[in-house]
Amino acid sequence: MSMDSWHGLRAGDQIGNLEYVVDADALEQYRRATNGEGHFPNLIAEDCRAMLARHAGSETLSTVWQRQQFLRPPILGRRVQVGGWVRDVWEICGRRRVRAASFAVDEIGTEILRSEAVFEVGVWRSRLTTPIAGAEAQRAAGSMASGRAGDEACLGNLKLPDADGLSVYRRLAGGMAGTDLSDDGNGLTAVVAGWLECLLGGDFGEDFRWGGRLSIAHHRPVAPGAQLRCDGVLIDHDTDASGVETRRVILLVRDAADHRLVTAEAVVKSPSPRLK
Repeated sequence: MSMDSWHGLRAGDQIGNLEYVVDADALEQYRRATNGEGHFPNLIAEDCRAMLARHAGSETLSTVWQRQQFLRPPILGRRVQVGGWVRDVWEICGRRRVRAASFAVDEIGTEILRSEAVFEVGVWRSRLTTPIAGAEAQRAAGSMASGRAGDEACLGNLKLPDADGLSVYRRLAGGMAGTDLSDDGNGLTAVVAGWLECLLGGDFGEDFRWGGRLSIAHHRPVAPGAQLRCDGVLIDHDTDASGVETRRVILLVRDAADHRLVTAEAVVKSPSPRLK
């Protein structure tokens, strides 16, 4: 059900601006925290939530959906400038939801990242309570970048630090956008998004970092100390008349108990038109 507004914010309203620098130290912390060779530390800053949280007062915002379009990795040392606005406000099952969007460019106007996210107001109530049938089946380790439609592979594993070991994430988020990871009522969703960026960038390389799209639906809270596993299924692979290949990958992230935490979709063009 559509709502007129949330804290006076309506669809189309601006929610503010952010400015921060992605430097070599931030990149190193990001890679150490996500155990990969990622290139977008600003995912941990959570631009949409950082700006929307300024209007939330004492209310918690829980991330339930995200979409990122990676335009080019940020150039180290340049100031990143972000603008944000409200896309929609509605209510579902008695819970309020807000959809926000942001656009990040650097100080000379280079396009970096487009983001959208949906937040539930309050602490997240997970919808999935049982393990996914068949989740214990093992996938062959492999690559989606060289696969054919229907191929499946385990893309990687990640052991999240426990509550006492999250200082790296918190310093990174706080240093860039002034946010605190503990403010997300759905757990460490920013960390999961950063990990998926690392996995896909490691598989598809610059084709993903320059133009790739990633949409993420969060099903259950992500807890400190969780052991995560990401399986991929290549559901579409087409080549156009110019030789550009488009691959669409479904990603499933589960914990050690085989609960599905995340369903995501990535779309990558190879070679990326943005690299021409």
